[in-house]
Amino acid sequence: MKNLTREKLIQAGARAMLSKSYHSVGIQEVLSEVDVPKGSFYHYFASKEDFGVAIIKYYGEQLARTIKERLTSDKLSPRQRLKEYFLAVREYYRKLGYGQGCLVAKLATEVARSSPDMRIALKGEFDKWSNLFADCIREAQQAGEISKKYNPGELAEFIYTSWEGALIRMQVNHDISSLDNFIDYVFSYILPEEGSNS
Repeated sequence: MKNLTREKLIQAGARAMLSKSYHSVGIQEVLSEVDVPKGSFYHYFASKEDFGVAIIKYYGEQLARTIKERLTSDKLSPRQRLKEYFLAVREYYRKLGYGQGCLVAKLATEVARSSPDMRIALKGEFDKWSNLFADCIREAQQAGEISKKYNPGELAEFIYTSWEGALIRMQVNHDISSLDNFIDYVFSYILPEEGSNS
């Protein structure tokens, strides 16, 4: 029961922080949403910062599961999996709207300097995601789909960081043109099919 309540608090906190911000979300509003008695918060978390770390890890694990599922599917070639992942996220935001991006990226701009514990958690999730992309890039290189001149880890870091930037620009522009631009340039010029003239 305690673990279930803790998870509900994390989920409610993640929704609230994605909609607003870490600093503007009060503990009481999260407790009220989950219908947990006032004063019970510290039975589950040592502090709001500890709560933030738990949210980062929870959100990061959910996204890592989605990335892994899409990038290890045997229905498409490795390079196709990479492209289809980004196209699927683009479609998600096209339907959802442009106001929300990645919670981890959002928190990174807000708390990375002020909270060492949250910064470490943020880095851990970004590294986890980049490693999943690096694995897929490495597989695509072995399949002859992506040039072996690239270091898979460095390329994955560059691509995923660029993607997070495109998501931020999407929110600012209030359209998905930045995502379209990212997908076009990455797969036409950075990761062209081997043997193409791009």
